[in-house]
Parts: sequence; structure tokens; C-alpha cells
Amino acid sequence: MARTIFAFNGDLESRLALHWLVHERGYEVVALSINLGQEVYLEPLGEVALELGAASAQVLDRREMFLRDFAMPVLQAGAVYQRSCFLGSALARYLIAQELVRFAHQEGCRSVAHSAASKGNDQVRMETAIGAQDPSLEVLAPVRQWNLRTLEEKLNYARRRRLPIEEPKGQPVVIDRNLWGVSLYVNDLQDSWEEPPADVFTLTRAASAAPDQPTILTLGFEAGLPSHLNGQAIGLLPLVRNLTRLGGENGIGRSDVVEDRLFGIKSREFYEVPVPTILLTAHRELESLVQSRELIQLKEFLSRRYAELVYMGHWFHDLRRSLAGFFEQTQRYVTGEVRLKLYKASCSVLGRRSLHSLYDGPASRRSFLRSLRPERLSGR
Repeated sequence: MARTIFAFNGDLESRLALHWLVHERGYEVVALSINLGQEVYLEPLGEVALELGAASAQVLDRREMFLRDFAMPVLQAGAVYQRSCFLGSALARYLIAQELVRFAHQEGCRSVAHSAASKGNDQVRMETAIGAQDPSLEVLAPVRQWNLRTLEEKLNYARRRRLPIEEPKGQPVVIDRNLWGVSLYVNDLQDSWEEPPADVFTLTRAASAAPDQPTILTLGFEAGLPSHLNGQAIGLLPLVRNLTRLGGENGIGRSDVVEDRLFGIKSREFYEVPVPTILLTAHRELESLVQSRELIQLKEFLSRRYAELVYMGHWFHDLRRSLAGFFEQTQRYVTGEVRLKLYKASCSVLGRRSLHSLYDGPASRRSFLRSLRPERLSGR
């Protein structure tokens, strides 16, 4: 019996796909569930996977890896796709693909499987990332092979086989959450003129419901990476969780956008991204204090290209890796503090400071000359 590693997240499609692989195609399935900050208790997923027919199941905590190896390079690059997409969903798919390949090698499997939607970006991101790491692996995608097209057909398939699923309630909303934010897709909201329902958002308050008093915070950075909150050293994971809470309470990072997907079609997307909104606001402001005009201009241009590569499925591309090396080099002097005000859906800068500041007030010529000092160029 052939064995395969399956990315299992517990949604309807993944439950059907796991059952289909085992009972319709005869695979021995190793189910892999990954904690990326969904903020739900994932341990029961292992039991569900076994109930659906998996030979074994594992739940892995990869939150630190997600932030360190995927989110932070995007932060240092200042990469945002089409002004509003902070790339959280794409980054999650690359980490999942990386773990699928690693486990396939570890378990001696010649195939991996996923349940990413047959329409949209995620199937391309998953399969491009898998192929870039090991092109010899076969990729199984049940959602492209079965004849289940509509939600009702999928539900009927599950009901007839008495599979453990949750019956849908209310308006169908696809929620994709991780530590970098939430992506929402409302299936029934086709009119771009129509306002989204108030209850569709899960992470952030509306501006009208945010506190009447602003939240003031200070973010510290070392070599372009966030390291301090309000003067206290803090790890990436607790920092992100704190910013998620503070940003959510103040309505930071909520957006309603029409976005160009990978295949060129336009899609209406809703995002809740308080963490990258806050961090990128502070990070850019610190860069403006310590980097030269020429570097900032080039970085802004390359940042857009980097965001496109990440969005389009090219995380493991040599160009993306090379650009990441450039952006990491630009962060040598991005050390200092930025003071922010969070207030009713706005994130504004109150002040910034750095030992590497090129700002000299009226004495702008001295600022320019300082940017050319040998010690800044050599790193001494």
C-alpha cells in the first residue's frame, strides 16, 4: 500500500480529502497538522484524522519558525502585495509545503497530498514550493480529482458516509488565520458595491467600537528585527500576540480590497492584519531615519518585486532568495525605537530615534556626509 503525507487542517475539504485518499484510493495516510497561530486548540485534529482513516497523525507547533523564517524576511523587505495584502496566507503555505517535504523524506514517502482549493492561489503556492524542494515527489490533490463541485455535494458525501463534520451555519465565510493576520473570503458577497456584514470580521473591532483613549506603545528594533516592546526585551511570539491584542482592540489593520489573484482574475478579499500593519509602519519609519535616499528608493522598487514573487508562489525561487540577501544587508543600521499611537483604526508615528540616525535637523549636509562614512559602509 502506497503511503503519503497529507496536510490536514480540519476544514470540510481536508476531512473529505483524507477519507477519499484512504477509502477511495487506498493510500496509507500520515496526517500532518501545523500550528501557525490559528488560535484554536489543534490537538483534537489528530483524533479526527485517525477517525477518518489516517494511519497516524501529528500536530506540530511551528509558530516560532513561521515568524523567524518566513514573516521576518517579509518585514525586512517591507513587502506588501498591491498595498493591502501582507502575504500571511502565502507564507503559511510555504511553511506547510516545507514540512510536507521534510516528513516525506523522513517517512520514505514518494508522494504528498493537500486539499487546497482547485481555484485560487494556494494550490499553486503549495505545489510550486513542493516541486522546488523535491521535483521527484508526486503531489496528490483530491479536490482536482473527485467529482464534488458544490458545497451541497460535499456535505452529502460526508453525510452518506457519516463522516465527522460541522454543518455550516449562517453566511459561508472562508477564514484563514495565522500569526500574521486573518484572510476572509465571503462567498455570497459578489457585489463590490455592497458593504460586508459587520460580523464577518473576527480579529479587529470596528473603529466606532474602539476605545476612546489611544494606546501609546514603543517598538524597539535590532538590525531590522523587532526586539523590544515599551522598553522591555521580548521574544517574537509574545510580541506578536501582544500586538494582535492591542491592534485588534483599536481596530488596526482591517481592509476591504479588490485584489489581482495569481491567475489574473480579480477577487474581493477582506483582511485583518494588525501585527504587520503596526510592525511595517514602525519599521519603515526607522528605515527613513537611518538609510540614505538612494538606498530607500532602490529598496522600495525591489520590495514590490519581492512581494510579487512571494504572492505568486516563488518563495523557493533563486531570485527571491537573492533579494532576501540584499534586504538583510540593508538592515545593518535599522536599530532604534519608534513610538506609535493606536487610535480608532489608525496607526500613527509619534517619534523615532536611533544611534545610527542620519537626521541632523537643519544641518542636512552633515547628515548626507555621515551616510558616506567608512565605518557605516564597512560595518566597523
